[in-house]
Amino acid sequence: MAHLYALQGATASRSEAALLTATKEIISTQGIKNLAMIDIADLSQVSRATLYNHFRDKDAVLYSLLSREIIALFKGAPSNPTELLEYFSCAISADSALAGMRAHDRAILTTMLLRSDDKIWHAIDAFFINALGSDVKAGIAISWLLGQVLQPLSPDQSKAQAAQLLHAHL
Repeated sequence: MAHLYALQGATASRSEAALLTATKEIISTQGIKNLAMIDIADLSQVSRATLYNHFRDKDAVLYSLLSREIIALFKGAPSNPTELLEYFSCAISADSALAGMRAHDRAILTTMLLRSDDKIWHAIDAFFINALGSDVKAGIAISWLLGQVLQPLSPDQSKAQAAQLLHAHL
């Protein structure tokens, strides 16, 4: 019986991953305004019933996608402060969903960047405070990175500005 539950859990994880991957792909090409639950189900090749078993609505899908993306960034982050800032800068600048939102949903993207009392923002703050050693350093770094969501940098610019930011301000 335990084997059956393990198999069901693995299937559910694969379905959720497929749904989130499809969501990111749609956002990358069409933006959020044009994102529909039926399109997510179709692209992920998951039934609508399964989609709604995982997520109650589009906002829940988007929140889960954002959480997944941030957790993946945290897990892959280097410990060296300059490399850490360069890593996040490059990831933000190269992200296809953010590029899609810049092209199709700039107002929505701008609104999303407003800091809130959400647990995702608390996790981001805590991560950078721990990584950089102070609230002030974390605040400066996060502000710099948020600017890149709307105005991405090249990898060379990311490297140069990360080093400059740490040496000049942090």
